[in-house]
Amino acid sequence: MPAKVILLAVGLGVGGTETHIVELASRLDRSRFTVTVCALKPNGTLVQELQKRGVRVLSLGGAGKLDARVIVRLFKLLRVEQPDVVQAFLFWANVAARACGRILRAFPVISSYHDEVVSEGWLVRLVDRLTLHWTQRIVCCSHAVSRSVVSRIGGTIEHCTMIPFGVDIEQFESAAAATRRELGLRDSGNVIGTVCRLVEPKKGLTILLRAMAELARRYGQPPCQLVIVGDGPSRDELEVLREQLGLSSWIVFTGSRRDIPRVLHALDAFVLPSLYEGFGIAILEAMAAGKPVIATTVGGIPDFVLSKETGLLVEPGNVQALADAIAHLLSDPQQAEAMGAKARVHARDNYRISEIVRQHEQVYSACLARGVDDRS
Repeated sequence: MPAKVILLAVGLGVGGTETHIVELASRLDRSRFTVTVCALKPNGTLVQELQKRGVRVLSLGGAGKLDARVIVRLFKLLRVEQPDVVQAFLFWANVAARACGRILRAFPVISSYHDEVVSEGWLVRLVDRLTLHWTQRIVCCSHAVSRSVVSRIGGTIEHCTMIPFGVDIEQFESAAAATRRELGLRDSGNVIGTVCRLVEPKKGLTILLRAMAELARRYGQPPCQLVIVGDGPSRDELEVLREQLGLSSWIVFTGSRRDIPRVLHALDAFVLPSLYEGFGIAILEAMAAGKPVIATTVGGIPDFVLSKETGLLVEPGNVQALADAIAHLLSDPQQAEAMGAKARVHARDNYRISEIVRQHEQVYSACLARGVDDRS
């Protein structure tokens, strides 16, 4: 009998963690595991994508972060479903799974961390710390995240398993480029872009817009157009800043799109100047598409972006350094192309989604072999 695995998400909107869940759920070996994805919040853009891939999806219909009814619903669901293992993703799902697992004592709980612990309030951190020992395994997307969890939340490095994000290389290699008209761009000139949830200050998009303004100051006008793909709570303030900087004809906000491989192939370079980042799956996707990347020396990014080989790394929050890096790549298209080619090979050789899924399967098998331990 295949083992029953429940992947517990907070929500299923567009984001790096949610995309990771889609790939993991749809690629686990069905002869060994039956998979259900359960979300604390209702609906979400990726629900249909999961269902299209044949993955069962359940929603607990949570009305917000403090909707305590979700815990009761999850408890009832887990008692009926009787999973063999539960893997939770991000704080609210981690805590909910731990609480239910502690009461039921019928399955191992795996907690997942995909960001450095930097922005949580003291109460969130306290709850995380107090419930951490109710989880059997901690999966982190980078060594930087593992170190952050151990130092700020607790546990030990030995209790953590580092599994990076992965990418479907073929999907990003073979896509045809989106047309400039589709993206709202002018027909000529260089194009740089980014793909992320628009959350400031984390993603450093304010720094990116100011770097574009700095380039305009240096050259009389920016040497490229910038396309920003994604949505989020900071979109309005970023659009206001674009107007204030006089860059409305140079920067395009497309909103969320599901054809990211096509968007990436329309770019000359990919830029994500995050102030903190657990991994940065969008950067890896750009590398898989053969694009040189400009990113920051934060979190797990230096683990897979090889500076001056597959892209350029700059200090976070440094407008001048970011502008310099953009100008450098655009001024040397041959070097940029060579970096992009190396980036594709590096992603293909080290971050194939099939290998990342296999590593998760190994964690599940180890937890199943051990059973529910006596953590209390």
